[in-house]
Amino acid sequence: MEKTKPALGARLSGVRQYVKLLIILIVEVAFFSAFAPYFASSRNFVNILRQASEIGIMAIPLTLLLVAGYMDLSVGSIMGLSGIMVGMLMRAGVSVPLAILVGLATGVAVGLLNGFMIGCLNIQGVVVTIGSQVMIRGLCYIVTQGRAVSGYPRAFFTLNKTVAGIPISVWVWLTLSVLAIVVLERSYIGRNIKGIGNNATACVYSGVPVRRYKVLLFAFCGLVTAVASVFLISRISSAEATLGSGYELDVITAALLGGVSIMGGKGTVQGAMLGIVIIGILRNGLNMMGMSSIYQSIILGVLLLIAVTERRKKA
Repeated sequence: MEKTKPALGARLSGVRQYVKLLIILIVEVAFFSAFAPYFASSRNFVNILRQASEIGIMAIPLTLLLVAGYMDLSVGSIMGLSGIMVGMLMRAGVSVPLAILVGLATGVAVGLLNGFMIGCLNIQGVVVTIGSQVMIRGLCYIVTQGRAVSGYPRAFFTLNKTVAGIPISVWVWLTLSVLAIVVLERSYIGRNIKGIGNNATACVYSGVPVRRYKVLLFAFCGLVTAVASVFLISRISSAEATLGSGYELDVITAALLGGVSIMGGKGTVQGAMLGIVIIGILRNGLNMMGMSSIYQSIILGVLLLIAVTERRKKA
């Protein structure tokens, strides 16, 4: 009976979190439908999903990292470097599949570097990923020399097509999300990830290969971020040094809004998905109302602070 009460309380807390997010979604849709021209159209909703899918794809591995008690602040820069690599190779005449594979390998390489320094050298994750963020962004400027990389082959833009009226990127996002939900909620891997977030030392003494999990989680984050980068440059038809800049803010804010604890050990992929949709609708609606991106960033920053404060109160 004593074990059942905490479990029941956790479930009720999760349900309350989802209800809050759904209420926010309904309020957003109602507000922007009333005040933003052309917001409430099927075409615009598909556009919201297309734009949100790239951040949503990135949010999947970052959610797993947050649950494990870590954070990757370099995802925006990884997205930029991976996309630039893909674009430059295609422009040089390399086949689309090979260029994409190199871009994915770039993301994995950076993720492995982050994971090695954090998991094997025991350097703080925030320090490592901030360093990676700055270093990789500088590399993006060096590689591109400040110029946009464009001129991709027509075959590459098939990634923009829709299946059953839904963009391919959204299908990829949904597929990866379902797989991540199953792994986190229904497998020993998910239990170990939550365990590491709650008490990594106890996991070590229990025989869990904590270092390996850290390295693989950061490598997975780099890989999936590179996947999102491929869809992004396919949608905007170019890659430049600022590609992906600021995306880490959107991803982290969405995850925390969705109920993921910044302290580790708690959180769900489905909650992060709802957070992504909330931010996607917010950005789209504010754009339609003519609000500057500067003010949008301020609003997102406020949301992030509110989410972190609420999580700490519950902890």
